[in-house]
Amino acid sequence: MLPQLEEVVSGRRMAYNEHLEEGSLEVVEVLKKNYLFQGLNEGQLDSVVGLAAVKEFNGGDTIVRQFDRNSDLMLILRGLACIKTFSDETLAEIGEGSIIGEVSLIDDQPRSANVVSVGGTSVAVIPSARLRELMDQDASTKAALMANIARLLAQRLRTANIQLDSALAKGGR
Repeated sequence: MLPQLEEVVSGRRMAYNEHLEEGSLEVVEVLKKNYLFQGLNEGQLDSVVGLAAVKEFNGGDTIVRQFDRNSDLMLILRGLACIKTFSDETLAEIGEGSIIGEVSLIDDQPRSANVVSVGGTSVAVIPSARLRELMDQDASTKAALMANIARLLAQRLRTANIQLDSALAKGGR
């Protein structure tokens, strides 16, 4: 059994696995399927997994709070979460394999939205400071991760441009 710590998040208790020995295989499998980690070899994936800790969230728990300064990268292992605005408008629902925090990892700015657990959600948390240290020590890991993040952000920008163009075409000026 893994050592368990209790941590209070958003007024609720959640389990926090400080070590990943039993769950690391699950984390590796989810990382392998994720766009952000494409191009990393087994050793590089193992290095990233070695940084991770698993947190369990109950339904309604806030995983990430908008405007929070935390820039840790998170990966949903199991369950669902909703991305919400400060006014509680749902922007998207995300599930297994989804990444949270790639923008904050890049610009080290406050979180841009709330992320709330829907039902039980298991999340691998990769501390941004430790991930940056790893990337500074391994240029090929850094190059792969940054290229993957750039592709993701370019895709999101294209989608936003299409949505804006569509709204303007409908008279949304």
